Amino acid sequence: MKSIESLARVDILCVDKTGTITANKMTVTDLVLPEHVAQKDLATNQEILSKYINTIPDSNITMLALREYFTSKEAFKNAEATPFSSKVKYSQIKTENTTYRLGAPDILLNQDMLEVNQTKLTQYASDGKRILALVEMTKNHAVPLLFVAIKNDIRANAKEIFSFFNENDVAIKVISGDNPLTVSKIANQAGILDSENYIDASTLKTKEDIEKAALSHTIFGRVTPEQKKDLVLAFKKNKYKVAMTGDGVNDILAMKEADCSIAMGSGSEAARQAAQVVLLDSDFSRMKDIVSQGRQIINNITRSATLFLYKNIFSMLLAIFSIITIFTYPLAPTQVSLISMFNIGIPAFLLSLETNTVKKNQNFLKETILTALPASLTSFSAIACLVVFGQLFDIPQSDIGIASTYLLAVVGFLILRNVSRPLNKYKISIFITCFAGFIICSLIPSLRSLFMLNEFSNESMVLCLIFALAEVTVMRSLTFLFENIPSALSKCRLAIQKLFAD
Repeated sequence: MKSIESLARVDILCVDKTGTITANKMTVTDLVLPEHVAQKDLATNQEILSKYINTIPDSNITMLALREYFTSKEAFKNAEATPFSSKVKYSQIKTENTTYRLGAPDILLNQDMLEVNQTKLTQYASDGKRILALVEMTKNHAVPLLFVAIKNDIRANAKEIFSFFNENDVAIKVISGDNPLTVSKIANQAGILDSENYIDASTLKTKEDIEKAALSHTIFGRVTPEQKKDLVLAFKKNKYKVAMTGDGVNDILAMKEADCSIAMGSGSEAARQAAQVVLLDSDFSRMKDIVSQGRQIINNITRSATLFLYKNIFSMLLAIFSIITIFTYPLAPTQVSLISMFNIGIPAFLLSLETNTVKKNQNFLKETILTALPASLTSFSAIACLVVFGQLFDIPQSDIGIASTYLLAVVGFLILRNVSRPLNKYKISIFITCFAGFIICSLIPSLRSLFMLNEFSNESMVLCLIFALAEVTVMRSLTFLFENIPSALSKCRLAIQKLFAD
């Protein structure tokens, strides 16, 4: 339930590129020789890469794509292998004669080597392809042997998914360990808004830098696991509800800090254990249904809870009033049942079936109480005054009970209208149906007798009408007051903070 509520209210959804925006499969498209490497060395360098991928123990989708491309099974002998680390962005193999590394070019190569090969690297990155560099380590720097361009296709329904989030006030932040330009191009193809606004997280040295970048950028490349966590904390610090998707160990730190964490079923066991929601089929498009259903559940529960809370608060106040004043409780059980049926039970059930995916940021408890209190206080005040008036002027107890039933119904329909806003054909039909049902029960003799609505004098009817008109005025005034309490308190708090700051 906590996860559903968090997703229903989420402001920012943090996603990775691979497996979320793109399909969970990669394909090698090109092998590119670095500048100043002769064409005759291509076969030799391909052989080195082939041995490398058969020696390294990694089994991520990048390595699977390379093994699918290179069919040779030959590996290095007596080699020491270090698996890929998202922290350093490369893997490594030490042989008897030398050391090879495979990873991000901008991490492995020095500035001179990057500038020499910049044109080639930028061309592939601009096409949304991931570039890997196979390098040989020397005493002073890494010598590039081969560049590998890998394509990761966009999910077929990616545009539809991100269009849904754009339309439903959920900002997408792409947090990836890949080249930021590559991630930006992929995000643009997927229809993510402001995808050209990217940043290389390796340039963010302090938490203050990360906090500034979090609010001003959409795409984050070359992100370390610690920086993922810091980005989530930066969003939360600015009062945003954050959801984080992940499939690997490097995502766990950020997932634990997020308001709601989502793991892919195909991801690591550790990520699935840390997550609050697991997509068993690893299909990110399920998020659309989860968020929609979550919002519908929370919104409809809020409306139904408001109706029930109205009756409960009113009953508690009237019961306390009757005990303190030693007055007879004015309402009979059958009369309360009539109100419960047409003001609470039937409308709450029918409203819970409506499709309602509007995002609401207000706290559930605060919203239900602030909506129910005006109606509860209005009904209590009117009926308490009616009871006192009846005692003073010797109005029969049966007339007080009938008048109280009608007064309770008037406020009941007013709050039903309030929780149904904005009105549509479905909500109007619910209102009319419940109102018609109440009128029928008030007119048909057998039903009037069942709900103890018989023998209502003309004088009591006029008195009831006067109190009902007063109820409408009081209800509108209290509703206006309670709706503006949160904003008024917020303005007061800001004013006090500004006063002390000055």
